[in-house]
Amino acid sequence: MDNMDFENLKKAIQIFKESGLSYMEFEQDGMRVAFDNRVSQNTGNVVVAAAQNAEEVKSENSVDNNYYVTSPLVGTFHQAQAEGSKPFVQVGQKVKKGDKLCIIEAMKVMNEITADKSGEITDILVTEGQMVEFGQKLFVIGE
Repeated sequence: MDNMDFENLKKAIQIFKESGLSYMEFEQDGMRVAFDNRVSQNTGNVVVAAAQNAEEVKSENSVDNNYYVTSPLVGTFHQAQAEGSKPFVQVGQKVKKGDKLCIIEAMKVMNEITADKSGEITDILVTEGQMVEFGQKLFVIGE
């Protein structure tokens, strides 16, 4: 939390709790925090998902020759257009920049996630129906 003022974060949490909202994002100095109480409906607790800033994600992508496609939002991961349909991509499949990889469903809105670069899908790091966080790694694209 180096970049984010702790007092402002506490205020944002309080506003979220009092608002009755089920989802809210807060951004300050390049750090984004998403509040989502839909994730933990069983416990009734507010889940605070602190996101990695873009610079951290870039540095992680340069650690090896792989490229990691990350989630741009909090939501539910879907591998196909509809239940029972063929997945958009599979491990070993070649993709081009702009190819559709998955859908992240957030608040009943279907958000298409596309490849940022061309290469081969070497791993899928999440499963169908899994709740994902902002910045979470979804796919590995190799050279």
